[in-house]
Amino acid sequence: MWEKNGLVKRSTQNPILTPIEDHWWESRLVYNTGAVQLGGRIYLLYRAMGEDHVARFGLAFSADGINFTRLVYPVFFPETEYETPHSSKINHNRERGGVEDPRLMVVGDTIYVIYTAFHKMCHLAMTKISIAKFLNMVDESEKFLEKDLSMEWNSTWKRVGLLFPHLFEVPEMFSRNSVMLQLQKGLHILFYRIHKGDILVSLSSNPEGPWKDKSIPFLTKQLPWEMERIGISTPAIPVSDNGMRKFLLFYHGVEERKTERNLIKVYHLGALFLSAKIEDKKVILKTERLKHPVLSPERDYELENEWLLSVGVNAVFSCGAVPVGKDTIYIYYGSGDTNISLGRAFISELLQQEKITEICEIDRTLF
Repeated sequence: MWEKNGLVKRSTQNPILTPIEDHWWESRLVYNTGAVQLGGRIYLLYRAMGEDHVARFGLAFSADGINFTRLVYPVFFPETEYETPHSSKINHNRERGGVEDPRLMVVGDTIYVIYTAFHKMCHLAMTKISIAKFLNMVDESEKFLEKDLSMEWNSTWKRVGLLFPHLFEVPEMFSRNSVMLQLQKGLHILFYRIHKGDILVSLSSNPEGPWKDKSIPFLTKQLPWEMERIGISTPAIPVSDNGMRKFLLFYHGVEERKTERNLIKVYHLGALFLSAKIEDKKVILKTERLKHPVLSPERDYELENEWLLSVGVNAVFSCGAVPVGKDTIYIYYGSGDTNISLGRAFISELLQQEKITEICEIDRTLF
């Protein structure tokens, strides 16, 4: 059922989701999935691509987190200008545009999704749906499995818009890899990256923003396996460390590795623990970053795929992880940008690893 080695133990059933040739919108790639746990089920909102090279989101759900039922149509797809392919991308032989890399966060009775909207460049955007409406749409979809409810699904989401709209018209500028966390009622923090820089932070009283880009660094590139780029991967999971409240987040680091033939970019998965002290005029974040990756591309289904090898990349890439029991985390990840795979980690094991401790102070008066 599970491999025995590593901090993240892979499922022996990997990959758990693969492209379906008969589904025009996901016939080529399924990968980079968000995850949320609601009412005893785990839901995956995953990135998919078909023959038109446009990214859409599919939906899968499971009672055990391993064996999933999938809807046969997309539930979220490009609609606005910032999501639809730019004219310059129409004949591109790779991704041409669409919606990518969803991260799901629940605040109150609402599911917020931060995703990458790909027009001419990639920019962070947000949409939302109430938990009640989401579960109602799932019920309707299960009742009428043969009926295409993609239009109903897409119209049920309420698009909030771009997180940083001022960047949309800036040539060659992009933003990616973002999650939002409610620190307390009326105080929310956003982790994000602009271009290939550090992981930055912003604050807002509302989970929808507005978000101000003050270029405040949260996590910088320090370790050998994260020097090419770094980015947040999964929304925060509350954990307890000897009675102290912390949050577990996974992030990705990319290293450039020389081979006999060429230079390969390798995407690793890292982990960190976050604790926050909230004062009247500042928020103090303490980060404990594990020194070594918790998951790296090593298996055939993570390595042997022409889609990434053609551009010199090996990758494991996660957008979603959920707690299963008190000590267990299920991590869903894109394996080689082609399939979706599953790994299992134990919080107690992650807490025992060697870490780097850093402090980030955020001036609340800036927001």
